[in-house]
Amino acid sequence: MRKILLCLCLVIFLFSCSDSGMDAIAARRVDPEAYPAIITCFSGGSEILRQELIAGPFADEYKFAHEVVVKDETGIHSLNFTGGLCIIDRGPVLVSEELAVTDELSCYSGARMIVTFEVYGRETTVDEYVEGRTFLAEANGKTLNADSLHEYLVFGAGACIGLETI
Repeated sequence: MRKILLCLCLVIFLFSCSDSGMDAIAARRVDPEAYPAIITCFSGGSEILRQELIAGPFADEYKFAHEVVVKDETGIHSLNFTGGLCIIDRGPVLVSEELAVTDELSCYSGARMIVTFEVYGRETTVDEYVEGRTFLAEANGKTLNADSLHEYLVFGAGACIGLETI
């Protein structure tokens, strides 16, 4: 009897720890302070810049201001950028409710796929994504990968194609 009870408890525990594979996502336990914001820029399909972001466009009203403050091994600098494809990964976010996938956004530079975002939450149009509107997504790409929800901003002249989830 004890063996059966122990096995039942083990099965319940393992089932509760497994990922259900559903399209909705709940909050994952991540520490946002442990992940600094990063700006990554691409040109011709290659990464040309990756630096830690100290200050910059942290709200939608900055969609046309392409100036940020970055930190590298030589110190803190003001950085201006234009052209190409620049993506700001503000790091993981904690969400309190389940969010469904609303869009799939694929971004290219120099005819090369850079990243595909599975966008969660508010649905919008592609032009809003590439004008600096923040969005929550999981990322899958050459140099950007996140299996938890991160907050992103996309800037620049790279091509992005959006597929709306119906």
